[in-house]
Amino acid sequence: MANPFEDKQDTTGGKAGYNAFEELSSEKAYDDETLSDNPGDSGRPFPVPNSAPSYIEQRRAIQGVDFIKPQLEKFENLKKTCEATDDFFEREYIDKINGKKSEIVVIMAEAFTAIPPSSVDPATNRRLILPESTAPTTGVVYQAGIGSVSYAVSPDPGGGPDVEIFGAKGQIFPDILAAYHYPDLSNQNFDGIPGGDSGTFIRVSRTVTASGFYATNTLGIGETVYHSGDNNGEDPIAPAYAGAVGVVTSQGSLGNFYFFGGTVTNDIGANIDVVRAGSSSSITALIQDIDDLRKSLRVAIGPPQISNQAGINTLRDSKLREERTVYYDREGARSNNIYPYESDLDALAGQVTPISAYNS
Repeated sequence: MANPFEDKQDTTGGKAGYNAFEELSSEKAYDDETLSDNPGDSGRPFPVPNSAPSYIEQRRAIQGVDFIKPQLEKFENLKKTCEATDDFFEREYIDKINGKKSEIVVIMAEAFTAIPPSSVDPATNRRLILPESTAPTTGVVYQAGIGSVSYAVSPDPGGGPDVEIFGAKGQIFPDILAAYHYPDLSNQNFDGIPGGDSGTFIRVSRTVTASGFYATNTLGIGETVYHSGDNNGEDPIAPAYAGAVGVVTSQGSLGNFYFFGGTVTNDIGANIDVVRAGSSSSITALIQDIDDLRKSLRVAIGPPQISNQAGINTLRDSKLREERTVYYDREGARSNNIYPYESDLDALAGQVTPISAYNS
């Protein structure tokens, strides 16, 4: 395609358009060459006419060098370090956080079961807060999923059938490590565009598998790793779930949190102690332990969740860079351009008039 800005370079916009079109055309031509059956040598003669046998052998020796191997080793070394830290984070922080969440689930289940279901009970101080009430932010509950539960009956003052009593409950989902990654890059899809396909979140875990270099587990995957858990307000730059709420809720609930009434102590309804003594202080202590673990984990992870240049995400940037390089080294297996050059060229050609008219 001829450069549509050829005769329109008398403005700053026209000059920029001309140069951008030339650069994209050149890059597309080079990339098209890499897609040929014999990239870099499509019918081209040896650079030295009537080459001496020694030169030909030397050239063949160079062609036989495995240039991918050292690059792959660089990537694998960095990936292994990220695997190790992710494994440590999961075992030392995530597993412990979820263990404490499971303890809360057990306490809540026992307290809920202890609420008398008869038509005479529960007394007011044994009840849950009403479903339409504003539930406190506990730091361990999926607040957006708070709903209602029927747990007892009460006589109808008008003499009719007993009336069900409803209260508020929320689900407790596990905290996870979540990584923002590019599926084509992670899965070694050579027909994709690494970093050009839409990034998405994935769970990072020794128990979850993907494909490509992550067929064994997803440790070390992605560009940035996050702690994804409920928002307990301890770090305003690390909001709830860090953008991976859908990944968290897809893991399945650990159990329910029941919102008891009464004077609120650390966001735990004090009336829970009426049906199960000591529950409020036990849950409060567990939530504090969870908060402490989360804070330590986010310091170890570093930016963008918390300002700490020694965090692992700094190293993860280097891992991703080497992963991309390995990908491009192997891109001969792909059948499409690594970048949508054609659409960019079409976009420039379609906007020649406004671009070339710009002169500032």
